[in-house]
Amino acid sequence: MRSEAYRRQDNLASDIDELIDRVHPVNAAMRWKNELVGAVKGFSAAGDEKTPASLPVAIAGGVVGVVLIGAGIAAALALSGGDEKPAKNAKKSVKDAKQAAAEKAEAARHRAKEKARAAKD
Repeated sequence: MRSEAYRRQDNLASDIDELIDRVHPVNAAMRWKNELVGAVKGFSAAGDEKTPASLPVAIAGGVVGVVLIGAGIAAALALSGGDEKPAKNAKKSVKDAKQAAAEKAEAARHRAKEKARAAKD
């Protein structure tokens, strides 16, 4: 019976140690990094039975892909020949927002002056 209690105590202690290891931020970050590296290496290998690309090469390939996609979107927008009204409307709404903010600030200053006058009287 004692041996059973000791065995359960050891199991509980190892479970607690494992939980502490899992929730420790450094260990969690290391685990996430290892999972990311494994995913990138697995993606780069792609089951073609060649040696997987190194991590920097895989990252560089991803960056190049994102840049090319961004350039394609920018070119499509530039070639779409859209009118300039949205830009004018955007400038107008920025101007309106600045004016509204100035009016709010002026109203707040006016209320503060009124409160100060009321306090004096």
